[in-house]
Amino acid sequence: MRQPYAPPAGLCESCANVRIVDTRRGSRFFLCQLSDVDPRFPRYPRTPVLRCLGYVATATPDVVAEPSEAE
Repeated sequence: MRQPYAPPAGLCESCANVRIVDTRRGSRFFLCQLSDVDPRFPRYPRTPVLRCLGYVATATPDVVAEPSEAE
């Protein structure tokens, strides 16, 4: 189930250290996996997160260019 309006979660939406937890009632939570090993990070941070020492951007897939006809 998708919420009609979901406020932005800030950095958590694109962090490699997050696990998104969707509930049956339609809520969405961002679980910080760094909280398992470092007490400085809250398990479920208040959103939107605008600054975070543990933020690591997720790798975006490379755009595959089509081969040129000159080859």
